[in-house]
Amino acid sequence: MMSCYGRWIPVFGLLALFSGPVNAWSGAPFTESVVIFNTVCAKCHEAECSGRLSFDDSYEAARSHIIRHYGAAADKLWLQKELFSILNYTKEQCAYYPMDIVIPARKVWSGEMLQRACTFLERNYFVPMGAFTRGEYRIELAMDKDVRVTVHLVSDKFDMVVEDCLETTDKILQIPVTITEPGDYYFRLYPRQPVRINRLAVVTERLSGD
Repeated sequence: MMSCYGRWIPVFGLLALFSGPVNAWSGAPFTESVVIFNTVCAKCHEAECSGRLSFDDSYEAARSHIIRHYGAAADKLWLQKELFSILNYTKEQCAYYPMDIVIPARKVWSGEMLQRACTFLERNYFVPMGAFTRGEYRIELAMDKDVRVTVHLVSDKFDMVVEDCLETTDKILQIPVTITEPGDYYFRLYPRQPVRINRLAVVTERLSGD
């Protein structure tokens, strides 16, 4: 994951933190795997559409790649196959893999709702935020402790709208956002130390008139 100083912190042991199912892969990836991919693997494979480093016709090549870079996944066949499936979807569709997570109509998430959108121990978050129109917004976070975090807001076209390193004050973080291109957006958070988000809300400050 990325530190607040713009360098990627090694995550080779991260996948060992997920016990996951022990049976063979049985279909669509678990939401857990999608969150792992979009907070760990996406740093290299985000927006690699249709070609570069493609493993479309070779699961074994992808498996070797996963194990080489994330050795802790070597004994987790289900995770290897799910990350392979997510990688192919991302590259072929030029889109994030769909997540089975409800987006609240008022764009206010409770801590309980966010549990399925974070990794188990590191508490990296990847939250689908739904559609935004042009305008000014504010993302408000209430945490369970003060912490420094790296935050991203990414469009469904992989355009980075927010990429910043911030620190909470009194366990609160407020992030101003300007949306110039309407579309679906995703929020990503890397904490310097594990932290729980107790509440996430999007506040509309001003909508564009066009």
